[in-house]
Amino acid sequence: MREGVRETACGRDARAGHAGRALLLALSTSCAALGVAQAATPRPLPASAPQFARSCLIKPPDIAPLFPAAEEASAAAAPNADDAEDDDDDTDDDAEDDDDDDDVPGLILPGSSTCLAVSGSVTAGLQFDSYRIPKAGNAAPPPAYSWPTSTSLRIETAHDLASGLRIGSAFEMSLRPATDQPESMTVDEATVTVGTMTFGLTGTFFSFWTGEEFAFSARLPGRNVGLIGWERDLTERWNLALSAEDTTLGTTSTIPVVKGRVPDGVARLTYTQGGLTLHMAGALRDVPGSVPKLGRAGIIGATYELPILGRPGEITAQLSGAVDAPAYIGSSLDATIVSQVLTSADSSRGFSGVLAARREWTDELASNLYVSRYQLTLPLANQATGKLKIDRASANLVWTPVDGLKAGIEGSVAWTRVAIANRVLPLTLGGRQLSAQLFIERSF
Repeated sequence: MREGVRETACGRDARAGHAGRALLLALSTSCAALGVAQAATPRPLPASAPQFARSCLIKPPDIAPLFPAAEEASAAAAPNADDAEDDDDDTDDDAEDDDDDDDVPGLILPGSSTCLAVSGSVTAGLQFDSYRIPKAGNAAPPPAYSWPTSTSLRIETAHDLASGLRIGSAFEMSLRPATDQPESMTVDEATVTVGTMTFGLTGTFFSFWTGEEFAFSARLPGRNVGLIGWERDLTERWNLALSAEDTTLGTTSTIPVVKGRVPDGVARLTYTQGGLTLHMAGALRDVPGSVPKLGRAGIIGATYELPILGRPGEITAQLSGAVDAPAYIGSSLDATIVSQVLTSADSSRGFSGVLAARREWTDELASNLYVSRYQLTLPLANQATGKLKIDRASANLVWTPVDGLKAGIEGSVAWTRVAIANRVLPLTLGGRQLSAQLFIERSF
């Protein structure tokens, strides 16, 4: 009977005598060698998953108030606990909405745990200026048109450690037109934040109303200072900020001041509840000289949201005063005039007041208006007194069809009266200036 053959995984199991056994031995040897070769060959590693940037939000750090129990006790002592809870809920909702407005979208790059946000804006417009100077005669400048443009770029980072400590940074620069000069680039902010501490170049803690709703003010650099500051919520409604500031380090402050022997000290207290925001601040500065003096400034301001003719609106009022500290009062528009009048050696005292209002006609259309008074007195030699007064009124209509795009028309009138003996001043500082502007802004 002939011996059969059956298949195996590596060869044939031959049962056909000595020849079959020899063939089987050869096949087994080849199969073993092939197995060793396959085992020695390294296997390719599985491909790693691609990494992509992740979206993130830079939010105000969530730091508990210093005295949270005080707020809870006041809520428990309310006459009507239910109503108090409802009011607190409404307040919390409003606070959350405000926080959402402060959130900045960004990205976390692959291999990093830091949120990076880049934003900016481009503004362009057509402006008309007309001067009426009674004493200038034919020397008054003729009406003129200009095409002011400005751009800004901001880079912001935030990194939350495992302990909950926030480490952040911010850098902002802008390119704006300068008076009788080509466009100039300025650094508006360069700061590092560690928890509740801020170090670097940024806006002063003293200021409240900045006029950013108006194109004439927004296109001018805001007032910044070299600053070391601390800010913390005392309760859910009260916030305290303390800072040491140096106005001579600012890149956008145009009012000349003498560098003090020590930095200026600023303390600010703010209160928010519902639609009310209250701002109170004071500043002290060292004024060196043959007889050292103590400069001081104070400000109180408030914004209240309320319906105006059946539509959402708000009203803002502010009053500030200063003695030998002119850099702390007035708007950026006032600073452009004051810088042409004052010298760093001048002693001064003055005040500034603002009343502003805003009304939303529709979800896309809103109007703003304000009136202001700036007054400064300079005691001069021989018992003489110099005075500077600036009155302003401005209004605009702004259309915002989509987020990040707005356009509008704005008008402004300013009356300036300067009476300083034995000082040569530009003709445009006296009389009336009428300005109008069409503008469009795109932000990203």
